Amino acid sequence: MSRFHCQDIFGPQTIAPMSHCATLVELPNGELLAAWFSGAFETAPDQAIYLARLARSANTWTPPQIAVDTPGHADGQPVFLLDHHHTLWLYYVTLSGDDWTTAHIKRRPSNDLGHTWGPEEDLGLEEGFMLRSRPLFLPYPGGGGRWLLPAYDEKRWQSFMLISEDDGRTWQIGHPIVTPPGNIHACVVPLAGAHLLAYLRTGGKGGFIWQTTSMDGGMSWATPQPTPLPNPNAGLDLIRLPNGPLVLAFNNSYQRRTPLCVALSEDVGKTWRHLRVLEDDDAEFSYPTLATTRDGKIAAVYTWKRQCIRFVKFDEEWLREGTEWHPPQA
Repeated sequence: MSRFHCQDIFGPQTIAPMSHCATLVELPNGELLAAWFSGAFETAPDQAIYLARLARSANTWTPPQIAVDTPGHADGQPVFLLDHHHTLWLYYVTLSGDDWTTAHIKRRPSNDLGHTWGPEEDLGLEEGFMLRSRPLFLPYPGGGGRWLLPAYDEKRWQSFMLISEDDGRTWQIGHPIVTPPGNIHACVVPLAGAHLLAYLRTGGKGGFIWQTTSMDGGMSWATPQPTPLPNPNAGLDLIRLPNGPLVLAFNNSYQRRTPLCVALSEDVGKTWRHLRVLEDDDAEFSYPTLATTRDGKIAAVYTWKRQCIRFVKFDEEWLREGTEWHPPQA
């Protein structure tokens, strides 16, 4: 594979008029598994969750398959969690009404890495609670650990963590993370020990990415502050590479979901000296999800014009050859 590889997981509008909100996980066998939702339009009654996979030696993704399709109700916001019993969980929401404020968080287990799925379970949380960002496992020195599953309240526009001390069997609701313009989609990365960093999607008409930190493994969070990085009220993602640097995927715009960029920071987000543009046409390119792979590469999936899901894979050196980030023109 070249230093930068790009392909569509499926052709534009080949499975539905609209496709959006992809997530990605590398499985223990080295396969990549992607999930997203497709339908007539966002929150349409026919909106379903689809899956596709890419084998380690394959050049193309498998044809999309439906994983969740609740008759007459929109399903969306898929997130994967692979627990320590080797069960792959697909978390998602199903709408009881016509918009995201009627969301209910649910999940299904798979014992064969997503080829088949067990019965649906409703987590019984408040209506309007949603998901978007990947979970984070924090191991304890003596064994075991804590799962954090970032969630948010679509009604109040506040982020919070779902916290599990029993490998995801049960969840407790953490304290809300509040910002003046509202926030959702917390992306959490570990720094050192119990020190965590979270980037937040802003609310309102757009503005800046906000950030907050935790010193106790996600049990409490400092008062959030805006970063210099723009955010047009759109999804983003943040990961930490095994060798330390942060990688951010975001729209480098205050009001538009273009351009879509990836950037690298070696000083915990103080500066972003290496930036590459993935898409910059006059269209929507949004909701990126990042993942590191066992071959040392960085992978991403994102919405391409609301018509399909695009996959890219690149190495750190390719990203380091990018130019320094500067604020976009207002």
